[in-house]
Formats: sequence, C-alpha cells, structure tokens
Amino acid sequence: MGGFDQVGEEFAAIVAEDDAGAAFAVFRDGEQVLDLQAGHRDPEGAEPMTTDTLMPIFSGTKGIVATGVALLIDRGAIDPEAPVTRYWPEFGAAGKQDVAVRQLLSHSAGLPYPERPVTREDAADDQAMAALLAAQAPLWPVGSTTAYHALTFGWLAGELIRRVDGRAVGEFLRTEIAEPLGADFWLGLPESEWPRTGRRWRAADYQVANRLNTPEALAYRDKVYGNPPSLLGDGAPWNTPDWWTSGLPGGGAMASARGMAAVYSALVSGKLVAESTVERISREESRGTDPGTGRPLVFGLGYELQDALETYGPSTDGFGHSGAGGSLFGCWPSAGVSFAFSPCLMRTEGFDDRAHRLLTALHTCL
Repeated sequence: MGGFDQVGEEFAAIVAEDDAGAAFAVFRDGEQVLDLQAGHRDPEGAEPMTTDTLMPIFSGTKGIVATGVALLIDRGAIDPEAPVTRYWPEFGAAGKQDVAVRQLLSHSAGLPYPERPVTREDAADDQAMAALLAAQAPLWPVGSTTAYHALTFGWLAGELIRRVDGRAVGEFLRTEIAEPLGADFWLGLPESEWPRTGRRWRAADYQVANRLNTPEALAYRDKVYGNPPSLLGDGAPWNTPDWWTSGLPGGGAMASARGMAAVYSALVSGKLVAESTVERISREESRGTDPGTGRPLVFGLGYELQDALETYGPSTDGFGHSGAGGSLFGCWPSAGVSFAFSPCLMRTEGFDDRAHRLLTALHTCL
C-alpha cells in the first residue's frame, strides 16, 4: 500500500467493527495515493462498496458550496468584507443591512433556521428559501453568536453565488468544479447515476448529538434539524431519489469519497484558486459553542476549521467540512494532502472516533 499499511489496517478494523461499507480516499500533491473501500453499501448486505459509489454526504455539501464561493472570491467577484447587500439587496431587510459576506459564510449572521414552518416540498425551492431568510430578522445581534446553520447555510451561500454569477448553485458547481476536475460530485443527481448510489443507515444508538441536553437546547436543535425535517424522525429521506435529485445546497449532495478528496486536492494544489485565497478562506472568522448541540465551532469562509476536538486530525491547519453520522472531507494545506472518509453506518458525533483514527494513522504514515 505504498507506505500506508497502518491506514489500511485501521480502515479494515473500522469496516469490521461497523459490519458496513466505507470508503477512504487520499490525495497528496495532486495525485491520489489511497483509494480504500470495503464492506456493503446497503443495509441488506447485498451490494459491495466500490470506488465510485455515490453516497449522501450531508453537510459535506457545504464544503463544496464554500469552494464555489472561494472561486468567486479568487476571481475578485466577491469581497468577503463587503456587505451582503452589495450582491443581494433584499438581504438587508429586518436590520441585516450591515451583515458582511464573511459573517454570512461563517455561521454568525443569526439565521440558523427558518422561523416559519417549512415542508420538504418548500425546501426544494432554493430561491424561495433564500427569499424567506432574506426577510427574516437575525435571532441575535449579528456577529455575537456562532451557531451552526445546518440547512440555511446552503440557501444563503447558494443565493450569493446565484446573485453574483447568474447560475443556480448546482449548475455553477457542476460547470466550474465537478466537470473541469472530473470530480464525482453531484448537487442534483441525474437518474442515470442512481445505480451507483450507496445508503447510509443509523447505528442502533444514533442520534443528533447534544452535549448540553437542556430543554432549551433540545428545542433549539429541533428547529435547526427539524424545519424542514432532515435528520430528525424515523425515516431516511437521504436514501431516496427525491433527496438525490433535489440537490439541497445545505446537505443534499451525492459524491464518491474519491470525488470529494479530488475537490480538496485541487483547492490545496493550486488548480482551483491561488494560495492567497486558500489562506483567506481558511482564516478564522467565528468561534463558539453551538446553542443546540454544545459542539465547539470554528469557521472560516464556509469551512470548518481545526477545533478543540481535533476534528481534522493531528494537523493544526486542517479544514474542510464534516457530515452527519461520521463522514469527513477536508485537507491539510501545508502537507498538500486532501482526504475523504465516507462510512455507511451513521454513528453519534462525539462517540465516533473513526475519522480521527484514520487521520492519525495517515499523519503517522506521511
């Protein structure tokens, strides 16, 4: 395995413990150096995980949307310091006229959920959701609180892209990132690709983590993840064609591990943006404890940055975006390394060390 035996052993142990499929891909200096997959991609155990299995990547989607914004920053089309209203005038309603693009992208604009009830059908209309949020007042003074915008980030950042570029976010990402890189990433999956899809299913004890466990925190969490319904409830909507095709920009993308690692590889190897842009997008903009889950949060311009939990392994400059249930996609810019871990079995955050084990082994091997 070319010096990566320790990673291979750790990966094999994880697949055995899960009794489920997983994939782990790594690039270094623009070349793929690891492409691991094993186990089964369906709960029945009938379909093997393959190198091109497309998985629901949940919030890993936000990292690719953030990369779309990074492209526009790199081209000078978006200034992170500018007010959002420069590009999206209607966003200035309800006291938001001074919100900066960098605040919108770093989960500190105070719009973590829609205030009126939203159905899954409503949520499929990106422009309507963006308009709803543009009319909404922030929950607290802008910049005062870092709170994870689990679904709303996608509509906010996606509308920013559309206002600047003219194309819908899914079309922009396909044309500007996925196709030029040959990266297997889809925001809105065509029916021709459905046979390659894998499933994610919950471990018996899976839940949306809540370190705070107070009535207030639980009620807040339910608004973030339950309006519109996403991770809460008994169903698994992410395993259905409706989810695959809807292309929810906050968490609805489908991608292979190799495809996700390829995007982050292009980001850190200079194929997509300048080194100065990578430095800007991965500079800390906000930090705090999520009011719903108690998770420590550190954000750059749409990306999660390294935190107290060492989410991005032993490397201090790691960044990217995690996804519900244990997936992790990101990079170590100083090492020229990108990685993507995509497991089928969803485990509760805070009680799931799988990605950390793989990144620790990878760091040792490098």
